[in-house]
Amino acid sequence: MSTVSHTSNTSIMTKPTELFIDIMIVFAVSGLAFLLEDFANARGWIVVGAEARGFTAVLAGALAAVGVVLARGGTLADLGFRQPKRWATVPFQAAGILLAFIAAEALVPLFVSAFISVPEPDMSRYDSISGNMAAAIALALILPLTASIPEEIIYRGFLMGRLSEIFGRDKGGAAATVFVQALVFGSIHFQWGIGGMIMTLVMGIVWGTAYLLCGRNLWIVILAHSAGHILFVTQLYLGASFTI
Repeated sequence: MSTVSHTSNTSIMTKPTELFIDIMIVFAVSGLAFLLEDFANARGWIVVGAEARGFTAVLAGALAAVGVVLARGGTLADLGFRQPKRWATVPFQAAGILLAFIAAEALVPLFVSAFISVPEPDMSRYDSISGNMAAAIALALILPLTASIPEEIIYRGFLMGRLSEIFGRDKGGAAATVFVQALVFGSIHFQWGIGGMIMTLVMGIVWGTAYLLCGRNLWIVILAHSAGHILFVTQLYLGASFTI
C-alpha cells in the first residue's frame, strides 16, 4: 500500500514540474530567437525593419510549442486545431469576438484613467506605414503568418492548455488561466510601451476568454485576431490615435 501511495504522490508532484518545464522551453526558444535576430541584424547579416522586429521570436516560439506538444504525445488538436461544429457560424463568432475586443479597448481606458494616467501605445516603429498604401497592404498580408497564427498557437493553444492543467478547468482555474496568459501576452509587447502592454493585456483577456467559450477552437480566435490586425494596420495607415 505504501508503494502505491508513494507512486501516486510522486506523479502528482512531477506533473506541474513537467508543465512548467514545457512552458520554459517554449519561451526560452522564443527569447533566444529574439536575441539572435537582434545580433544578426546589428551586424548586417540580416535586415529586419523596425516594424518586423521580433517576428523570428514568435515563429520560433510557435514551432517550439508544436514540438513540445507532439513530443509529449499530444496532437495538433491539443493546441486548438479542431474542426468547428459548424463552419458557417465561424465568421459570426469571430466578428463577435472582435466587437467584444473593440468595446473592451474603448471602456478600459475610461476605467483606468480614473486612477492613473496611461500613455498611448508607442507605435513609432510603424511610422513607415502611415500614408503608405503598399507598406500597409504588405503588413496586413504578412501579419497573420508572423503574428496572428503563431501568437495564438503560443498563448492560447499552448500556454492556456498548460496553465489549465496547473490551475484546473473549473471557473476559478479558467479565470486564473486567462489572466496569467494575458499578463504574459501583454508583457511581451514591451516594445509598445506601457500603453501598448495594457492594450495587449486587454486583448489577451478577450482572446483567452473567447478561446474557452468557443470550446478551445483556435481557428475562430485566429480569424478574429487577424481581423483585429486589419483594423490595426488601418489605424497605422491613417495615422489615427489608438484607444489606449
